[in-house]
Amino acid sequence: MIWLIELSIFLMTGILIIHAKTVYNWSFISVFWISGIMLGLFREYAIASILKLYSYGDFHLTFFGFPIIYMLFWANIAYIGMIWSNNILDREYLKSQPFDFHLPLIFLTVSLIAFSFEALLSQYQLLRWNLDSIAMLWGNTPLLAPFAYGWTAVLFIKSLKILSLQNQQNEQTLVLKLSLAQPLVVLILSGLLLLSNLAIILIFS
Repeated sequence: MIWLIELSIFLMTGILIIHAKTVYNWSFISVFWISGIMLGLFREYAIASILKLYSYGDFHLTFFGFPIIYMLFWANIAYIGMIWSNNILDREYLKSQPFDFHLPLIFLTVSLIAFSFEALLSQYQLLRWNLDSIAMLWGNTPLLAPFAYGWTAVLFIKSLKILSLQNQQNEQTLVLKLSLAQPLVVLILSGLLLLSNLAIILIFS
């Protein structure tokens, strides 16, 4: 079953890339998923190795101890959240006004994804959260989990929009800038997660 979960993420990536080709172009695809892979690398290192908010179970496909699916997963769900928000609002986020309803919708969409995916990982003990909290969703999955998903997608999509707004950028330049921006994105994410967890503790204590 673990193999099936991992292979499903690769299959999902392929399907989403095919969809992105019909909506955008290959330049967007390379920029989005390459920077998304960088997000995954920095995010998992920060959250699992430095903050130690969770640890991994027996994934089969790993890269320096990190599950390879997480190199793709965060870009995948961010893309799903962005497309769903575009469809609901009937306008493109990357061309929208600075203050719009896209980001709250992306946060909500990705947070809902967290419920099903975290339940799946918890069932096969593939992810073990290391938080002492009375606010639990099920098993050892804390209430922080949906926030971790939502903040990740929102920050990644926001960084994509900010850096892609600058004119006269070729694909390689944008990929480089977005990749270099991901450590800052993860740093902001880490702060938001710590603040979110503190708020959860204060509310439910």
